[in-house]
Amino acid sequence: MENEKYDVVIGLEIHMESKTKSKMFCSCLNNPNESVPNTNICPICMGHPGTLPVINKEAIDNIIKLGLALNCKIADYTKFDRKNYFYPDLPKGYQISQFDYPIARDGYLEIKGENVPKLIRINRIHQEEDAGRLAHDNDKTSMVDFNRAGVPLMELVTEPDFTSADEVVNFAKELQLIARYLDVSDANMEKGEMRIEVNLSLKRKGDKKLGTKVEVKNLNSFKSVEKAILFEIGRQSKMLDNGEKIIQETRGFHDVKQVTLSQRSKEESHEYRYFPEPDLPPLEIGEERTSELKAEIPELPSSKRLRLEAEYGISDYKTIEMFADNKDFAEYFEKVATEILNWMQHERIEQNKYFELIKIAVNYLTSDLIGLNNGQIIDFSSKIDPENFAEFTVLIYKGDISSKMAKIILKEMYDLNKDPTHIIKDKGLKQIDDISEIENIVDEVLKRNGVAIQDYKNGKTASFQFLIGQIMALSKGKINPDKAKEVLLQKLENI
Repeated sequence: MENEKYDVVIGLEIHMESKTKSKMFCSCLNNPNESVPNTNICPICMGHPGTLPVINKEAIDNIIKLGLALNCKIADYTKFDRKNYFYPDLPKGYQISQFDYPIARDGYLEIKGENVPKLIRINRIHQEEDAGRLAHDNDKTSMVDFNRAGVPLMELVTEPDFTSADEVVNFAKELQLIARYLDVSDANMEKGEMRIEVNLSLKRKGDKKLGTKVEVKNLNSFKSVEKAILFEIGRQSKMLDNGEKIIQETRGFHDVKQVTLSQRSKEESHEYRYFPEPDLPPLEIGEERTSELKAEIPELPSSKRLRLEAEYGISDYKTIEMFADNKDFAEYFEKVATEILNWMQHERIEQNKYFELIKIAVNYLTSDLIGLNNGQIIDFSSKIDPENFAEFTVLIYKGDISSKMAKIILKEMYDLNKDPTHIIKDKGLKQIDDISEIENIVDEVLKRNGVAIQDYKNGKTASFQFLIGQIMALSKGKINPDKAKEVLLQKLENI
C-alpha cells in the first residue's frame, strides 16, 4: 500500500552461510545440523593466542559464483580486515571481514515490482566469518554455543532501491533460490543460514534528502521481514506526523508482539576500527579463475522460467513458479517430458500434439501427484519412474483410461512404483472400447430409467447427466465419458 505522505526508502544487508565442508579459517566442520553445543571448535575458531587462520578456497569460490550470478564485477585484488567489536559469542573480540576491497561489487538483480520488473542494485558482496550463537534459558541464564563461530558468511549489501515490503520479500526469495541453484548456501532461514537486516527511512514526498535510517537486525523469516517493515513504516510515520525526531538506531523484531524494539544506537563504520588483517595475505583472484567458475554456473531461476514457457507451453504463473522454486521437481517433470517426446517420435505423432500431452502431465503432476504426497513437493523418481508417468500420461491422452480410473491407477503407481499397464491388467481397469458392449450397457440403463428419459424429452437437461452417471456407475467407470455421451445421444434420438 502506498504511503500518502512519505516515500519509503529501504536497503538491505543479507547474510548467508556458505555451504562448505569446513569453516572459513580452520578445518573444523561446517555443520549447521550439529545439535551438541561446542563440538565443532578448535583453538583457531575460538581465537586462542598464537593461532593463525588459513583462507578456505571453497568459500571464496562460492562468493565469486554468487557475485557472477548477480551480475557483479569480481575484484582482481581483495583482502581481509579486522572489524573490532565485543559480543559474548565473538570469541576473538573481533571479526575477520572485508572493508574496502570486497570480492564482488556493482551488481543487480531483477525482481517482480509493483507492476513491472524492477532492477535492484547490489553495492557489494563480501566474505566474513560468522559469530557463535547465544541460547537464553527461562531462568535468564545465557549460554554460548561456538559451533557456528568461524563459519564462512557471505554478506550482500544492496543500494536503497526498495520502496515496499513486497519488493524486499521478492528480492530475498529470489536471492535464496539463486543460492540454492548455485549450491553455495542452503539459505535456510529457520536454521539461521540466511539472516536479513532492513535499513529503512522515510522522507516527505518530493524531498531529495533522505530521512534518518533505522536498522532492524537479524530477521529470520520472510513473514518477519514483511511485518517488521510494515510496523516501522507505521511507527516512523506517526513520529514524523507528531514532529518527533527519528533516531538512528538498531532495533530488533519481537515475533510474538509483532513490534520492533530499540536495542542500541547505530554504530558508524569508523567505530569498528577496521584495519588490514595481519595474519592473512591479500588475494589475487585473476580472470582465469573467474572464467572457470563462471562456466560452472547452472541455469538460473529467471532463465528457467522463460524456458519452461517457451519449451513446454506452460503459461500459468503459479505452475512456472512451482517448478522454478523446486529444482528437483522440475528435473523430474523434464524427464517425463523427454519420455513423452520419445513416445511421440516412435509412434509418429504430430509435433503439434506435444503441448496437449504436456498439459495433461503437468495437471496430474502439480495436483494429484503432490496430493498423494501430502502436499510435499519432491523429486518423485523414487515413487514413480518418469517413464511410467509418461506412459500414464499417454494412456489418458489416448482415452484408454478415464479420469476416475486415472486417479486409482496413479495411487497404485505411487504406492507400488509399478507401471500403469500392469496395474490396469491386475486390477481389471481396462477401459471398455467395444462399441457393442457400450451399447448394451447404455440399453440397460435406459431400460431401468424410463422417467429420466421422459424428463429429458421434456427439456430437463439435468436428466441427461443423470443417465451418464448411471452408465458410468454400471460400467464401473470403464467407459470413456465422451463415448458414453455419443452413444446415449444416438439412443435417445431414436426413442
